[in-house]
Formats: sequence, structure tokens, C-alpha cells
Amino acid sequence: MRLRAVAIAAAVLAIPAAAEAGAYVQDGCQVSVPDNWTRTAQRAASPDKSVWASVMQASTAAEAIQVEQGLQATKVSEDGRLVMMVSSASFAGKTNKQFHAITKSTPSCIADVTVPAGAGEAQAQAIAATVQLAH
Repeated sequence: MRLRAVAIAAAVLAIPAAAEAGAYVQDGCQVSVPDNWTRTAQRAASPDKSVWASVMQASTAAEAIQVEQGLQATKVSEDGRLVMMVSSASFAGKTNKQFHAITKSTPSCIADVTVPAGAGEAQAQAIAATVQLAH
């Protein structure tokens, strides 16, 4: 399933999965982002800083879902591996979409990927879908 998610992300990002995507690891979890993204202790960001990703760990998927619902996130899909949720937020006068992918593992990993509404939403969702426990 991870390979499928990375392949989807690579297709959406139009980059080779193995050559130009790297892991952003934080709090025992990871997400695949393009190699040219800046990585800090708080998040990974696209070169123009318009898209960013963060990861964190929760004790259980149920706990993570409850936190995201508290942030007004709505479930958009679910499969055997993860739950995908979406919310909207305004930053600096712009409306953004936030994609929240929550693994069904114990512990659970959460990826939050933020992108300006409209352009790049498919890319953000594909990046969020690569979330997993770090290895």
C-alpha cells in the first residue's frame, strides 16, 4: 500500500518516486515530500512556502480523528490503512485547504498538509496519503 501511495504522489507531483521524493520524519512518523522542500523541526515546506506538511503521533486513530474533528475537519475517505479528512483555514488573508491523513495503526500517525484552496489540492492530498510510522 505504501508503494502505491508513493507512486500516486509521484504521479501527481510529476517526479520519479525513488529519485526525487524523500521522507520528512518527525515524532516517530513520516511523510514523503519532494527533495527540494525545506525541512525544519516544525514542518516541511515547498520552495515557495505555499504548501507545507507536518506529522505527529497520537496514541490511537480514534484519538487523532477526535482531535481533527475538533478542528472542523470532515472525513472524505477511508480505507484499511488510513482515514483522510479535509478542513479549510485562513492564513494571511488566503483560504487554504488542509488535508489530514490518519493511519489506523497503533500508535497512529497524522499528516497535515496545507495548500492554497484550488491549485495543488491533489498534490497535497497525495502527500498526506504517504503518512506512516517512521522506519
